[in-house]
Amino acid sequence: MYDQQFEFQRLSELASWLPEFAGRISKIQRRLCDLLPVIRDHVYHPAFGGSYSLKSVLPALMPQMTYEDMEVPDGQVAGLAWESLVRGGLAQGERDRIRKALLAYCRQDTLGMVRIVGKLQQV
Repeated sequence: MYDQQFEFQRLSELASWLPEFAGRISKIQRRLCDLLPVIRDHVYHPAFGGSYSLKSVLPALMPQMTYEDMEVPDGQVAGLAWESLVRGGLAQGERDRIRKALLAYCRQDTLGMVRIVGKLQQV
């Protein structure tokens, strides 16, 4: 993952909302490995523009992997999309569209981190 504090907190919130899964979520939290300090402490590229966020780092290191044309291009939009899903009241087609967009965004983040690790291992 990227930015352990943020992800750890989201998982803690999820555990409080779904206490029946708190034990499983805690096990996940113990296995988290944060890529952000590795990048921040050992990698620099002018295209980062002074930011070490995944949205800056990924396209700089892997130019073919941008978020530009994605329906959900960043965490803020992802949060709003998630909220619209959990709030309810959407037609099934709209729910399906938002869910697909969120999964594409998460897939991009995950694949991006895998590709970054692969690139760092080549150095």
